[in-house]
Amino acid sequence: MLLIDAFIRFSALGLLLLMTVLVIKDLPRSRRCTLMVATNLCLASFLLGSMPAEFALPMVWQVPFRLLDTLLLPVTWVFVLTLFHRDFRPGKLHWLALIAVSASMLAERAVWLGWLNELPAWWPIVVITLSLFLVAHMVFVTLIGRNDDLIEARRTYRLYFLFIISASVLVAVLVGSVWLQSAQSTINALSVWLPIFSMSLWVLKGDTSALTFYRNASQKKQLSAVDKRILAELDKLMTQDKMYLEEALTIADLAKKLGVAEHKLRTLINTQTGFTNFSHYINSFRLKGVMDCFSERENDHLPILTIALNNGFNSLPPFNRAFKKETGMTPSQFRKNLQNFQN
Repeated sequence: MLLIDAFIRFSALGLLLLMTVLVIKDLPRSRRCTLMVATNLCLASFLLGSMPAEFALPMVWQVPFRLLDTLLLPVTWVFVLTLFHRDFRPGKLHWLALIAVSASMLAERAVWLGWLNELPAWWPIVVITLSLFLVAHMVFVTLIGRNDDLIEARRTYRLYFLFIISASVLVAVLVGSVWLQSAQSTINALSVWLPIFSMSLWVLKGDTSALTFYRNASQKKQLSAVDKRILAELDKLMTQDKMYLEEALTIADLAKKLGVAEHKLRTLINTQTGFTNFSHYINSFRLKGVMDCFSERENDHLPILTIALNNGFNSLPPFNRAFKKETGMTPSQFRKNLQNFQN
């Protein structure tokens, strides 16, 4: 078992080092790349700080590694959220969850270092519950956003990620905590080796699309006559027929209406409009309809909620978020400024 443990840890460390060098060297600077490097650092700290006693590092090295690895799950969580959401910014709840998970693990490290005498018997349950919450949220965000995703490569990686994270959790929880408790340290190392090996395959074979999903608008391909026809029909459905007003409109609905495959329509919308999510694409027409209504003085008496509902939004909060993201102002601020200008 000791040889197996050594192989798992040191092969993973080698892959992490090589992957980090390639990411820093070849990929454009972005939050995704920075978070990936931070995740690799936390993974390396976990592997180095939890080695078996037979080849454990001196305590002076173990302590910083064991403290740093408390950030592994929170940093990975933020990395995944950023990977699949281009404009993701951590909010108050994200920071609260990150601090809660890290603090719960830091308390256990404090006991290990002798800084605390002991923790309540229920403390491990808190740590496991918080950790599983982050894992479940990663899975939920990855899965729930797949149907809305317009980038085919990213849709594929969502499924790949779900498989890898599920396998990693099953290995750590079922095998390490239930079946082979005596070898839990080695099993935990194996559980992180799986995602390390998977991500390194993407990077080492030169397939960095996992981190560079987003294309520049200038990279549009030459369209065929068929593609031009599809886009013209799509534009008619949106601007003349106002299909965006339909409740719960999906990419499948549009593809069926146009008589094309869903993946074909996703690619055309993504490459020709720059939108990476279907909901953002549809909301662009809805927001334009709202702003057109704001500009017409005969609509001044209508409540903002009524205008939003008339243009396809289901409720006020998502409309407010979408509007502020698009214009930098709340709907009421935008409407007031427009009315002042017209006066």
